[in-house]
Amino acid sequence: MLESIFLITGLVLLLAGIIFVICWRHLAGYAGETTGVIIDITRSGAWYNQQAEEEAAGFRGDPEPHVQVNANTGLYNNQSNMYAPVFQYVVNGKTYSRASGVSYSRGIAQKKLGKTVPVYYHVDKPQKASLSNGKGYKILGLGLSMGGLLLCVIGAVLFIAEHRYLLYLI
Repeated sequence: MLESIFLITGLVLLLAGIIFVICWRHLAGYAGETTGVIIDITRSGAWYNQQAEEEAAGFRGDPEPHVQVNANTGLYNNQSNMYAPVFQYVVNGKTYSRASGVSYSRGIAQKKLGKTVPVYYHVDKPQKASLSNGKGYKILGLGLSMGGLLLCVIGAVLFIAEHRYLLYLI
């Protein structure tokens, strides 16, 4: 029974570690670095980024725009109490804005307004940017993976020790 707990816990940690490593690998493409400023907050960072990308591509959107604008106008399209900071940055003389992938409570998000932040952008697609360079994901992913492997080995050793009589049947 104990070996099963170690094996299952180890596999869950290993899976979580792999997910964090994948996130780190995704952000590793964001090799450009500049500084930006938090200019606003929004209830839907994904919606904000989609609108910014469509605007940059020249897409006008559907004729009836969604109600969501930014948090400072009080208009929104969802009931979330979390807010993503919107940051503005300049690459090669062109100004971009993007919402963070991390959300905060309204009070914490508003305290970030006007702050200068490091921005990591994709060198080939500067409109794609993040406030994280992914190093935290790398450390967490590798740590979880190593811990998961260790627990799996311990579980396997416990299984073999408890069921060693099966080895004599072979």
